[in-house]
Amino acid sequence: MTRGWCREGLWGAVVAAVGLFAAVATAGAGSSPLDDGKAFEAKRNYQQAAEAYRRAIAESPTAPEPRYRLAVADRALGRSDEAIEALQHALGLKPAYPEAHVLLGQIYEEQERWTDAIAAYTKAVDLKMKTAEVYERLGGAYRHTREYDKALAAYRQAMDQEPKNLARRYDLANTLAEMGRDNDAIAEYDKILAQDKEFYMAHFQKGVMYRKQDKLDSAELEFTAVLTANPDLASAFFELGQVYARMDKPGAAAAAYREVAQLNPYVGNVNTRLGEIALADGKLDSSIAYFKRALEHDSEQFIIYFHLANAYQKRGNLREAADAYQQVIKLFPVLFDARYNLGVVYSLQGKLDAAVQEFEATLNLNPRFTATHYQLAAVQAKQGKKQDAKKHLEEYLKSAPEGEFVANAKKLLASL
Repeated sequence: MTRGWCREGLWGAVVAAVGLFAAVATAGAGSSPLDDGKAFEAKRNYQQAAEAYRRAIAESPTAPEPRYRLAVADRALGRSDEAIEALQHALGLKPAYPEAHVLLGQIYEEQERWTDAIAAYTKAVDLKMKTAEVYERLGGAYRHTREYDKALAAYRQAMDQEPKNLARRYDLANTLAEMGRDNDAIAEYDKILAQDKEFYMAHFQKGVMYRKQDKLDSAELEFTAVLTANPDLASAFFELGQVYARMDKPGAAAAAYREVAQLNPYVGNVNTRLGEIALADGKLDSSIAYFKRALEHDSEQFIIYFHLANAYQKRGNLREAADAYQQVIKLFPVLFDARYNLGVVYSLQGKLDAAVQEFEATLNLNPRFTATHYQLAAVQAKQGKKQDAKKHLEEYLKSAPEGEFVANAKKLLASL
């Protein structure tokens, strides 16, 4: 499963801190609820901060700042929906409130609502909040929607303000790589390395690009440079192993894979890595053979069973896939991906009750794994449980408006 990511930049800390330290000095006898809330917030006592901000809202219902600060506290408490509601109220009172638009964008990022995040950050920029941090976040949101030209424009705006910020240049370079503009990406990675030779991930990305281009000697040099800087980076050994395998150097490849096995606790032995390569290449019979061989040496590694189950599932061997997923769950009960996949397998087998049980277990482990709502609804629809199916479809469409199964979910909902 591929899930999205979001990074917390400096901006969130900056906007959350505005006015707080002055409030600490004034909080106490005779202070206002708003100042009390800021004082609690500065001490990271977000629950009491939220209560104080609600009192401030009751006293001044048309003031936007208490609602904005309530959103900051609610977000810190993990109450994203409440934070969004507070921000929307604040913006209703004061539409030209750039800090509120930025915070709203950050929350949308956390919910992987990239289109909404783009709208929020764009509004902040329109309101003259043209900071490097806002442009960086806007670029990241565009990158997730694969609007790469707009992502590049935003990243370049950020770079114009902070040309020595290597992390942002790295994001820009990765965007170029995703666009297939290999030479431009490599040029940006080289700019990073010219400023900081220890920025080994730039070497890593160059190595990946050279490997894909079959420039194996260049790829070997890049991954060797990575491992010189960070000799414990398992993924670099893995990439180097792939390079050696394609260079027809099986001994060197095996040595690299053994390093991976020693560094990565989730890998049983070199056969696991060989199995992963075969699986990625669609060589299902070979991958199954490698994973079985790996289990002969280490039958307690849940990740090997998980890979084996994936291979069986892709091959259409549903019974074997179910058995392997069950073994994963036995060894590592909290791996919700295994529960989810097992639910899919049971659904394909027509074992609807068992599928429901696994999908419900998935949601118990990870309520934010939104695709599960769609899968569960699809099974419940087959069971004739229309109301339950509607509930999960509506939750899926609300939580993942740009999700993988949106079209199917809308079609199924219309049919119920």
